[in-house]
Amino acid sequence: MGERKSDFFSMRTLRRVVQILSLAAFVYLFLLTVGQYDPAAKRIALLSRAPVDTYFRIDPLAGLTVMLSIRRIVPVMLFYALPIVILTVFAGRFLCGWICPLGVCLDIADKIFFRGSRRQRRGGGVGQNRLRSLKYYILIAVLTASLLGGQLVYLLDPITLITRAFTFALFPIAQLGLRWVGGQDLIEQRLASAAGSPLFPRDVQYFFRLNLVAAAVFIGVIALNSITRRYWCRNLCPLGALLAVFSKASVVRRQVGGKCNNCAKCVSDCKMGAIYNNPRDYQATECIYCYDCTRVCPVLATRIAPALRSEGYKSSLDLRRRHALQAFGIGAAFAVLARTNAAAKTSRTGGVKTSSEFLIRPPGAVPEDEFVNRCIRCSECMKVCPTGGLQPAITEAGIAGLWTPVLVPKLGECTQNCNLCSQVCSSQAIQPFEISEKPYIYIGRAVIDRSQCIAWNSDRKCLVCDEHCSYHAVYWKEVDGVKRPFVNEYRCVGCGICENACPIQPHSAIRVYSFGDRRSWTREQQKAFYELGAKSAEPGR
Repeated sequence: MGERKSDFFSMRTLRRVVQILSLAAFVYLFLLTVGQYDPAAKRIALLSRAPVDTYFRIDPLAGLTVMLSIRRIVPVMLFYALPIVILTVFAGRFLCGWICPLGVCLDIADKIFFRGSRRQRRGGGVGQNRLRSLKYYILIAVLTASLLGGQLVYLLDPITLITRAFTFALFPIAQLGLRWVGGQDLIEQRLASAAGSPLFPRDVQYFFRLNLVAAAVFIGVIALNSITRRYWCRNLCPLGALLAVFSKASVVRRQVGGKCNNCAKCVSDCKMGAIYNNPRDYQATECIYCYDCTRVCPVLATRIAPALRSEGYKSSLDLRRRHALQAFGIGAAFAVLARTNAAAKTSRTGGVKTSSEFLIRPPGAVPEDEFVNRCIRCSECMKVCPTGGLQPAITEAGIAGLWTPVLVPKLGECTQNCNLCSQVCSSQAIQPFEISEKPYIYIGRAVIDRSQCIAWNSDRKCLVCDEHCSYHAVYWKEVDGVKRPFVNEYRCVGCGICENACPIQPHSAIRVYSFGDRRSWTREQQKAFYELGAKSAEPGR
């Protein structure tokens, strides 16, 4: 009997070890979304050769919503998520209890912040948790919106949520804090030999819009633990709901032997509230295999193991048709309203959104309508951007494009020798491209404001935009006996380095606008346009 109890403890300990390793792996991959300049290749490369977006690739909800939205298969998301789905069918919601980094953070927060009040907030079993079906209705709304061409998964997907919080809130604060205390030198010395580059770049201090919102959402999810353990996972997580649907016929089951004395300790200690008031019965779709019920059982009557016995095994989702129809209506309404919003209107030529003249997407981004459906707002491209120029959209793309990446040249340009954003995009909203293709991947066009430019309004020499332009898109032409700067439309790709370097404040005298966006063109068409400019006798034509 003592040996059996030790086995129970070992499984619980094993789970904790796996959880810590999973969180460590998540943080490690997160930190490695930093570029290292390779002088030989003349490009910026990722520190890690492992897929830094691994957690998004194995996220079945993210993959499913993207593929529903675009009506196409995304191979990298399908092939990574499929094994998770298959394992969930046979082994239940192990991803929630053992791997999910947000779940790990919730368990850690519960131990640190809410342990003292846990006895007072423990409730009963499944029958007393009336909100557990809410996550299924949220899932229905998310899938409906995706099916009708609207992307909602970014609001509640746990992997996206925690990555945004780390990117927008924790990473900039950690970087700034290290600089204040002088700890960055020590980190650089210790990591230089192992990684070849610091994890916290010295020359860039990251700032992000909506950082307070991302932090507030994350803190709110943690704070829900004050109501009950894993409140988020029990009631709100759409990924958990999807995995619960897949796990209805799991063969790894909780079994209660004849020694059970109905003490109900397992009922009160279950962090997911998956056990009914009769401790022999449990809701299998809610179980995340935390092994807490086996630990507290005083007579060792509870075990979790592969079995086909159906005693006590409950897997009905208990959904109400009216509420399901309401969730369907909410998802459909969001998708339709987002697509008919004035911010979704495109120009008659070029297919550019009219919501903002500064809607500058990352290089390699697919056309706008497809982009907002593919993008899961994971923030990986923003985190990996070496200049900090990629920021979450607020109003530039309307409500349908909220949180999607836009280039803000005033904060950082799209540097010439970088294609990192295309390497970390799981949904391929940013298509892969090579550094050699950047001269003809047009994301915008720079325009000189002659009322602000001192070379135009003051007849003074200023070569800043010309000196900084990586693509030699600024040329000079004599006007009224004085040489003035112009922008070559064939060479300007909208990288924004001119706007970033311009000394005029607060608004640069040269700014990048979205009308130069040619994402609706194929790469071959863009290359032909670039080559046409190279053959042109006059640089501006």
